[in-house]
Amino acid sequence: MYKIALDLALKSLMRRKTRTLMVIMMIALSLSGLLFLQGLYDGMVSHMINTTIRSDSGDISLYAKQYRFEKNIDYHIDDPEPIQAYLYQSEEINAYAVRLMQEGLVSTAHKSLGATLRGVTLEDERKFGDFYTFLSQGKFSFGPKNQDALIGFKLAEKLKVTLGSRLIFTAQDANGEINAIAFRISGIVKTGNLTIDEGSVFVSMETMERFLTLPNSATQIALRVKDESQIKSVQDTLQKKFKTLDVLRWDELYPLLIQMREMMNIFNWVSYAIVFAVAALGIFGVILMSILERMREFSIMMAIGTPYRNIRYQIISEAFAMALFGYVFGALLGWGFLLYTASVGIDLRYFEAGLESFGLNAILYADIRYYYFFQAFAAVFFATFLSVLWPLHVLKKIKPIEVIQGKML
Repeated sequence: MYKIALDLALKSLMRRKTRTLMVIMMIALSLSGLLFLQGLYDGMVSHMINTTIRSDSGDISLYAKQYRFEKNIDYHIDDPEPIQAYLYQSEEINAYAVRLMQEGLVSTAHKSLGATLRGVTLEDERKFGDFYTFLSQGKFSFGPKNQDALIGFKLAEKLKVTLGSRLIFTAQDANGEINAIAFRISGIVKTGNLTIDEGSVFVSMETMERFLTLPNSATQIALRVKDESQIKSVQDTLQKKFKTLDVLRWDELYPLLIQMREMMNIFNWVSYAIVFAVAALGIFGVILMSILERMREFSIMMAIGTPYRNIRYQIISEAFAMALFGYVFGALLGWGFLLYTASVGIDLRYFEAGLESFGLNAILYADIRYYYFFQAFAAVFFATFLSVLWPLHVLKKIKPIEVIQGKML
């Protein structure tokens, strides 16, 4: 009997091909748009988090107590070599980078701005986060005598400097004296991390140690963990091992990124609500109209002894068949959009200036995650279930004899 009801449901949909196709297309197009936007939102946030981790914080960063609040080199890590030896031997650590930083004033012949001078080892930064991939102009080098520097592209624009321009950085050294250092720009970096791009200059660690008169010192040790699921356990282990240091995860250092990810989740749920409403209203209208059109047909079936549950099964089958076809076509179309955007990206270089002000790349790439499709499946079929409840209630209340006699329409 149920097989007969299913056959009747499919034949009923075929009788109204235009209406059925419109509902399927409505579900498919809205679903594919949802999947595309969700992947794009997650890709944008993932890009920002990834660039922040690669260019600055790592998965975990170690600081001397009070340094993050005071930004004073008095609170530095003295003799970081034992820490480096421990990190090098740890099987859970993939890479680490030791940095020495000081805030000061960077100047040209015509302009001065506040900035942060960062002493780094380029080879360590290469292993740590492929930092060389952020280079937009020039060379990934400090020159043969370590007398050159790399600069964030936003800071370079503000200072109106280019490759080969001469800069002077002035800051207080470890003895409390005002010291100055001159260098030429060998490269300009564009990381997508506004902290770096708008206010950072990179010099070699040896140059920085001489400038601050702080040999064998560091203000930050950033590290990458092999398995992201172990970040919290690695943090706890390091905190117990080095009790005199602050051991902080990237999400503790950049809470704004977590807030942005939560905001994108809200956007995703709003998008799901829209698809849910579109699917529910579309199927509700079609099923209700189908029932009203076939009221006499159903009345005759019930009058000759067809159980109501069989008719109910037929109507539910019609609704879920449209939902299934709409989901399949929408999922395939959405997967195609995501695959293209994840590999090729969306070129928005026309809006590059505006995107860079938010730390976004001019070419946006999407993420592809399997749970997108499971969530979409649940949303579509739950909407379908709700959409047939009222039409079935209307059908159950009819009086077959009156409908057949034309006394009730």
